[in-house]
Amino acid sequence: MNLQLAAFSLLLLLPAPPTLAKPPLEPGQAIYQKNCVRCHGTNGKRGLNGAHDLTKSNLNAFGRTYLVTNGMGKMPAFGKVLTPAQVQQVVAYSLTLK
Repeated sequence: MNLQLAAFSLLLLLPAPPTLAKPPLEPGQAIYQKNCVRCHGTNGKRGLNGAHDLTKSNLNAFGRTYLVTNGMGKMPAFGKVLTPAQVQQVVAYSLTLK
């Protein structure tokens, strides 16, 4: 019994195992979370304020690039907020939402 207590006491003295850190966000995902989640949701299906369900969209990268850059209807234009590279990153991320 004393041996078990001693072993248990030693376990308490050991450092805690490191917690697993969340993997870093892809650049497009970070941009999406900052600018798009409010209306499209984290999974692209939210549809708030008339936002389209990105998981069902038939727009290709060209069409999405146009919409992100210029906006349309209630969707704001991000062409003056994001760089062309950032637009491409968020478009590429939006295409992964299925």
